[in-house]
Amino acid sequence: MSINATQSEKMIHIPITQVLPGMVTARDIYSRNDQLILVKGTRLLPNMIAKLMFYAIESIYVYKTEEDINSDSSYYNRIKQSEDFKNFKQTYDDVMVEIKDSVNLLLHYSNQVPEQQLLHKVEKIIRTSKNRFHLFEMIYCIHEHDDLTFIHSINVALICYVFGEWLQIPPQEVKILTICGLLHDIGKLVIPKEVLNKPGPLTKEEYEIVKDHPEQGYLLLLNHKMDDRIRLAALEHHERYDGNGYPLGKYGNEITPFSMIVAIADVYDAMTSRRVYRGAICPFDVIKLFEEEGKQQYDVKYLIPLIQKIAEIYINHTVKLSNNQKGEIILLNKDCLSRPVIKVDNEFIDLSKHKDLRIETVI
Repeated sequence: MSINATQSEKMIHIPITQVLPGMVTARDIYSRNDQLILVKGTRLLPNMIAKLMFYAIESIYVYKTEEDINSDSSYYNRIKQSEDFKNFKQTYDDVMVEIKDSVNLLLHYSNQVPEQQLLHKVEKIIRTSKNRFHLFEMIYCIHEHDDLTFIHSINVALICYVFGEWLQIPPQEVKILTICGLLHDIGKLVIPKEVLNKPGPLTKEEYEIVKDHPEQGYLLLLNHKMDDRIRLAALEHHERYDGNGYPLGKYGNEITPFSMIVAIADVYDAMTSRRVYRGAICPFDVIKLFEEEGKQQYDVKYLIPLIQKIAEIYINHTVKLSNNQKGEIILLNKDCLSRPVIKVDNEFIDLSKHKDLRIETVI
């Protein structure tokens, strides 16, 4: 939806992390390879914000607006009120403090990454979940937290652990992949906090500082004893299969496999992350982005099995469609995972054949 906006004095330049549903784009938005993503005057919906994150858009120009859209759902509210989630969150918060201490020790006093120690902390969180699907639901609800850098890193580690199992990677290798996920954003810890946590718009120079975190992370880990793939994940997690990533513009198989898996986990967590002020993005909007546009940016031999498994999480779940009908997901369409078959009362609706409908939220 595009609207007219004439009050240019209200135009502001803000980081993507501060973009809210209801804001209106003040300029056309293009990807790194000059593909038009959204036109000026678009009123942003949660799935559009997810798309901007998918394309690693760092900031946009918007008009100020008072409107907001609450994309939360009763399903995830129920999870947050459950004893399972309360226990999960308690363990998660305790482990986050421990991981912070370990990483600070690594940064300032040690030349060896305590891989086993870090892994045991991540596994402590995993053991509080009933199964891997349950873990994803817990992660989906955990994002409301002040320390976004550490919470994102722990989430990516958890997601990498599960992805590794789903991809049938040998257990010892899954452990390395998990540490790759945990330390992928370590370069952000050397960025001045006043820049990283700046509440208002960043200057062009400040954005360049933030975008330098992959190289900073690699350099920070360079003199530490570790599997080299951990360093490379810090360096390469913003690289893309089509060569349109950064910092080195690597292409295809130039990107190491673990870095590619971390990249998928990184953007998945960023898109599904909840913010108190924004709510969460519908998982099927995320799956749709990966299906339609991710095949150019990510290695499909990792991407396709992962989004298949993510979609399977929601079989037998109740959803609300864009026409306000409610129904149950009963079957996935292998070639169109974001458009499953929904049972609404006694009717079966195949969303792959009803392009005018979409899943709006899980309820």
